[in-house]
Amino acid sequence: MPTMNHIAPQEQQALPATSEPEGFAPEFVRLASYLCGTSVPPQALADESALLACAPPAMSAEQRQALADLAASAAACQELRHKLARAESFLSGFAEHSPSPLWIKDRNGSYVMGNAALHGFFGVPTVVGMDDSHFWPEDVRHSLEEQDRAVLENGETIKTMETSHDGTRHWLVHKFPIDVDGEPFLGGSAIDMTTEVEKERALIRHDHFYVLLSRLSAIITRAKTLEALCLDTCRFACRQPGLEIVDISRIDESTGGLKLFTSAARDGAERQWRDPDGGTADGSAVADWFLPELAGAAVTSGRLQCSNNLASAHPRVGSCMAIPLLVNGKCWGVVSFYSHRPEFFDQFWRERAGELGNELSFGLERLINAQELFRLARTNALSGLPSRLHFDEEIAALAAVNASGTVLLININRFDEISSAYGNTAAIGLMRQVAQRLREEVADRMVLSHVGIGRFALFYPADEERSPRAYARNTIIPLLEGSYAVDQQKIWCTVNVGAAMLPEDGTSADELLVKAWDALAGARGQEEQIGFYDRDADHALARQISMEAELREAVERGEFVNFYQPKIDLKTGKLAGAEALVRWRHPQRGLLQPTEFVPVLERSGLVTQVGRNVMQQAMEDWRAWHDAGLKPPQIAVNVAPAQFRCDSLFDDIERALNTAEAHLKPLSIEVTESSLVSDQRRVVDILNRVRELEVPVAIDDFGTGYSSLAYLVTLPVDVLKIDRSFVVKMTQDANYMGMVQTIVSLAHNLELKVVAEGIETEEEAKFLKLLRCEQGQGYLYGRPLPAEEFGKLLGRGTATRVDTGPTVDTGALPLRPLSA
Repeated sequence: MPTMNHIAPQEQQALPATSEPEGFAPEFVRLASYLCGTSVPPQALADESALLACAPPAMSAEQRQALADLAASAAACQELRHKLARAESFLSGFAEHSPSPLWIKDRNGSYVMGNAALHGFFGVPTVVGMDDSHFWPEDVRHSLEEQDRAVLENGETIKTMETSHDGTRHWLVHKFPIDVDGEPFLGGSAIDMTTEVEKERALIRHDHFYVLLSRLSAIITRAKTLEALCLDTCRFACRQPGLEIVDISRIDESTGGLKLFTSAARDGAERQWRDPDGGTADGSAVADWFLPELAGAAVTSGRLQCSNNLASAHPRVGSCMAIPLLVNGKCWGVVSFYSHRPEFFDQFWRERAGELGNELSFGLERLINAQELFRLARTNALSGLPSRLHFDEEIAALAAVNASGTVLLININRFDEISSAYGNTAAIGLMRQVAQRLREEVADRMVLSHVGIGRFALFYPADEERSPRAYARNTIIPLLEGSYAVDQQKIWCTVNVGAAMLPEDGTSADELLVKAWDALAGARGQEEQIGFYDRDADHALARQISMEAELREAVERGEFVNFYQPKIDLKTGKLAGAEALVRWRHPQRGLLQPTEFVPVLERSGLVTQVGRNVMQQAMEDWRAWHDAGLKPPQIAVNVAPAQFRCDSLFDDIERALNTAEAHLKPLSIEVTESSLVSDQRRVVDILNRVRELEVPVAIDDFGTGYSSLAYLVTLPVDVLKIDRSFVVKMTQDANYMGMVQTIVSLAHNLELKVVAEGIETEEEAKFLKLLRCEQGQGYLYGRPLPAEEFGKLLGRGTATRVDTGPTVDTGALPLRPLSA
């Protein structure tokens, strides 16, 4: 392909237009004079009458007609000469003023025409009479002649792209045949395409770069390990145009130096640098391309480093770009790009290096944080024992291989009373000492975990010599019961043990622990230390019937009391509300949690009366606090599904409101998702009427029931309450974190507030605050309190921040409100 390399300044010089012809051709004048027999002036040919006036009288009619025809022919010839002159002027003006070189050659290759742009291109005053040998080297001339021959012999048009020797100019050349009365000529034009070519190359370069970014995003999403992420990044990046090698090095925590981690080359060579293989710590002895100084400078400065002139010092590298990778605000390592070409990493690469570094840093941070969360989720921070999540996974693995054995749930009795009497620090110290004793005693093949505050679980294999009952009675209980010295205090500790069998009682940790807790609670109720899960349904039914009778008497005697759990504004830490929770003050068993009697209340239909009493008592307590000048917050009361089926619900709410003065907005209600779908039209009607009373409505335990977006959009609700099961697991499982984030975003999009239940740790509170959850409640902020104690809390001033220190409670199951 020929190269236009003799580019001279173009001097546009318009050629003078062809002068318009004056007078008539001499041949016409001579012929007219001959016919007239006398000299005829040329101007007479312009008019037939004037020409006939010059004719002698004796001229015949035929001669006169010939003379008239001569005048007409002269006029037609004159008109043609004018049109030809005009056309020549048009052609001359177009060619001479065209910014692109134009030319015509004859069949021998000689130029017969060239415009000013062509003359300027070749740097000559004219090309007429010259051929390509005057302008091009021999090899280029032969190539041009071959193209010209193809045009003239085949009658085809040829289009080629030509480039200057230095690659800075680009021309689109057209060559086409011209036929003039059967004689072949060759026409040509050259259009300067330099700007267009540069734009196209820039677009292609942009496309390649953003394809790399897009692919890197996909790699980040797919990668499960750091090695896979880094190797896939190197593998794909090294195939980008101009790149030869890509490597990722990381900082060695022990030495502080850089070590190669992964690398890939265009020729297919890939490696994970797990070991220096006898080389230096940074791998440079076996990686002859690696530039530890440049990568180290990127680490030290925290900024991009480029070197575009390396060919003399490194035979495999012409230029290199090193980008620092930041994880959680600290430099984790460096990704380095290598090219054989000097000066390859120009402004384009330097401007976009930050995008590459940020994308890869995000992927690394995601995996590293996930690994840390995985470790933390499987370790209990208080005791150092494996956590509940670890226990869940181990039991699932045992069930998968059809293992059999017994889950023993160990509970420290009266743990909340110990916490109240000696303080949280002492209670936690006791729990750690119990955990240490278990760690030293329990065999490795038994799965030991810390599954809750004051609760431990272990799996006792079926092939052990002793029975699980004997192991609990003779080993576990004597090991743990007794006196503990904690913070210069002597604390007496007793334990109860509940047992459930794998697989007879369940195949998951959730099932087995719940049933072990039932067994433990049953044993404690019978004043026994060890209880095994009772699978006898008749026995369970008898207990239910017995409790139902007790509950009816309890309603008549007014044994149900309200406790109030604070709701905290997560942004300010101030008291923002409270939830009324029902408790049963049993004459023999003491204060009972809702989980022990609410299901029986619901099955027996007593929940309507108890719910009505809870609401009325809450408003009476609110009014008492208000009259005492304590500025109580709004109290949330749960409304059970059965209450919506009762015609008196709206009247009950209105009556309770009037007790506390409705205009002060003392009341909000909470409904479960099951309430919303059982009879939706009726529920919506009641809730609309309730909201007309300016009583806010919250959906309780959102996400554990039906969670239909259809009813969420249409129902008259103001608040979503995230169930504690999501709160507990969100710090352990990224999927639950994403679910909580989705619930919060959904609520905010629907202009609803969000309250999180069951917050027990500062970490949970921190995550919820970052997710923009407005309010929270749980043991971290305070246990449910009787009305008198809650009044004392209000007396300390609602403007002060509620204590967020760790709290503990003896309840082995979470406190739940009166609800369905």
